[in-house]
Amino acid sequence: MTTRAAALAAVLATVAACGVDPSDIADAGSAPVISARAASANVYLLSDGRLTSRTVPTASDGAQDVLAALFQVGQRPQREATALGGFRLEQTVLGRYGVERGVRNDPENPVGLRLHVIVYGPGRLPRTALAQITCTARLSEEIWAVKITQTTSKGPLAMGEHTCSEYHDLAAPGVNLPP
Repeated sequence: MTTRAAALAAVLATVAACGVDPSDIADAGSAPVISARAASANVYLLSDGRLTSRTVPTASDGAQDVLAALFQVGQRPQREATALGGFRLEQTVLGRYGVERGVRNDPENPVGLRLHVIVYGPGRLPRTALAQITCTARLSEEIWAVKITQTTSKGPLAMGEHTCSEYHDLAAPGVNLPP
C-alpha cells in the first residue's frame, strides 16, 4: 500500500508541476538597505534676549515637527534661551491665506498658507515667544502669516496674526529674519 501511495504521489506531483524548470542561484548584488537620514531645521532661539537662528534635530521638515522641536529646545540645556519655557505646543493647522480677500489660486495670483499655532500655558505669551514662533514658522516660504492662539485654564486667548517683520527689532546683530 505504501508503494502504491508513493507512486500515486509521484504521478500527482508530475501532473501538478508548473512546467518551469528550476534555475541556478543568480547573484543580483547586495540586499537593499534603507538609509535613514536625520532631519533638522532652523529655529529661532534667544541669545542675550535677541533672536538667533540655530539648527536643531526634527522628526521632519513639516511645520508641526519644526515647531515641536522649537518647543522642545527649552527642555534641553544649551547656550541659547527660549521664551517658551512653561508653554506647550498643542496643535498647528495650515490653511489657505488670502481666500477671504477674493484671491484665487492660480499661477498669476498665488495663495500662500496661514499657520494657526495653538499654545497652552499659564500667563501670557511674551513678545519674544511670539517672535520665536512666528519667525520659525516663516522660514517656510509657503507660510505667509502665523495666527497664534494661547489656551489657558480660563479659556482661549487670541494673540493675533503675525509676520516676522514685526519682530525685526529683536534680531541679534548680523541676523536676517524672514519677512
